[in-house]
Amino acid sequence: MNQYRLLGSRYFSFILMLITALLTQLSANSQVKTPAKKDYGKSFFDKDSIHTIRISFNECNYWDSLTYYKKQQDSLEIPMYMQAAITVDGKTFYACGIRFKGESSYQFYPGKKKPFRIKFNRFIKGQDLHGLQEINLNNNFKDPTMVREKIYLDIMKKYNLPAPRATYAKVYLNDKYLGLYLVTENIDDIFLRNRFNDNRGNLFQGEPLANLAYYGSDQNKYIQKYILRNNHSKNDWGDLIKLIKSINDTTLSEMDYMKRLESSIDIDQCMKAWAINNLIGNIDAYNMFYPHNYFLYHDSLTFKWYWISLDGNYSFAAWNPILNFPQLTRMSVITPDSVPYTGSRPLLEKTIIQNKYLRKRYLRIVENLLYNDFQPERIGHTIDSLTLRIRVSVYADVNKMYSNTDFDTNIESTIGDPLDPGNFIPGLKSYLAERRKFAETELTELLSKTE
Repeated sequence: MNQYRLLGSRYFSFILMLITALLTQLSANSQVKTPAKKDYGKSFFDKDSIHTIRISFNECNYWDSLTYYKKQQDSLEIPMYMQAAITVDGKTFYACGIRFKGESSYQFYPGKKKPFRIKFNRFIKGQDLHGLQEINLNNNFKDPTMVREKIYLDIMKKYNLPAPRATYAKVYLNDKYLGLYLVTENIDDIFLRNRFNDNRGNLFQGEPLANLAYYGSDQNKYIQKYILRNNHSKNDWGDLIKLIKSINDTTLSEMDYMKRLESSIDIDQCMKAWAINNLIGNIDAYNMFYPHNYFLYHDSLTFKWYWISLDGNYSFAAWNPILNFPQLTRMSVITPDSVPYTGSRPLLEKTIIQNKYLRKRYLRIVENLLYNDFQPERIGHTIDSLTLRIRVSVYADVNKMYSNTDFDTNIESTIGDPLDPGNFIPGLKSYLAERRKFAETELTELLSKTE
């Protein structure tokens, strides 16, 4: 009997040890399979110092090839990449895709400081930079200060508005210093996953004249104004057409229209982006001079549309074809009085222009911005800290579009003839000072009419 008890005790101990080992292994496997939190470029874009990016080509005629591919791309509308090694802050990524990008910033920028797009996973699947598959190297076209777009995008980021993040990099081409660039993230699946925890919904880019007017249910009538950036196999534009149709609805009261719109699009976020465009003088935007330079994303989790802003290189009214300096500073905080585009813009017209409820909410957004981040001392500090950070790199940039004197002057004062539209670039601080005076006066008057 004792012998059986001993065997039973040993058998129980063995089973206990087996279960313990199994549970330990399961726990270990569980820990191994737990994915690390995605960086999505946070460690790259949150870094205050200037990055160093080195582009290395093996072939000697790489510049001719890049130029040829750009012509083919513009003609066929198919991105064509060359292969290069990209070293970022000392870490080398082999066989990356690189190409020229841009329109005016490519065509009219003198010399070799052209804008680039880098695709880390173009030739090696899974290769990325801190979770980013693509980055843009912007050459700060038409901006002697090189901080216009950076300030614009940083303000968007501060207010949690979906827009590309930005940082600076000294860029070298085959070991020769090409110049100081603004690095921005690409609006793609990674961007959507980071901002919305979802990338399954349709992403549309508003180009070239995406006024949001309704042209019926045939999606072929919209393909010249919008670009579907994902879900190409489905190619279903039904959700965008439905949104545009509801935007153009004229049968509802102002209150009912506002409620209908709120159920389909985050309109407060959209109006906040418009207010920033207006106050900072980002003229190349939907609510300013031209109805483009935006994305619309249809979130498959919330079933709402979200306005995504981009391209702030013309902020602080860096260039415009029709207004002189005094006219630029006196643009209405609702919409500019005179614009090159004269067609309809239904989302703008039926919200902040015609709907008294949404108009009041928009004016309160403008008021909040004007007395916070657009306070002279606050935005002045931002300008000073940024220009101080990049000054040495700007001075060393022999391929830049403007001189060192222009860089220093344009921080405070206007370059060129301020009365000749298209032939001057407003000083950052002088533009904001005059713009603020007018905006405060007009805002007070407009708010008094809403009470």
